[in-house]
Amino acid sequence: MNEGAFELPEQGAVDRTTHVIESGAGEHTLTLVVCRAPLPGGKSLRQAAQARVLDELTRLSGYGVTAERETSWDGMPTLEYTSRWRHEGKVIHQQQAHLAPHGRWIYFALSAQATARTAADAWFDRIRDTIRLRNQD
Repeated sequence: MNEGAFELPEQGAVDRTTHVIESGAGEHTLTLVVCRAPLPGGKSLRQAAQARVLDELTRLSGYGVTAERETSWDGMPTLEYTSRWRHEGKVIHQQQAHLAPHGRWIYFALSAQATARTAADAWFDRIRDTIRLRNQD
């Protein structure tokens, strides 16, 4: 965390940090969710990302992946997915990125109503272009 640091006893704690950042209001609200977790046992990054997409397929009304690509964020292999679904009668646009620095799964999801897609895409592009991953130590 940026505001401070603390130590936990060595008792098998697992870091599953989730951050949620919102910008805007109403139909122009952008929501960024960043999750950190260990890669699921024995799974590759691609398998973990696909499992996440399949989970959303079962949970979200009208969910569908509209694009996917392999890319790189700060030199780290990254899988990106673009998707959409419906929530309370509105079409939601989402971009996801999955990467695994130091064996930890980092998942970014930026969501907005389809009417704010241009702003959401610009935010996502800026995140991709400016991210600087920290060293493991």
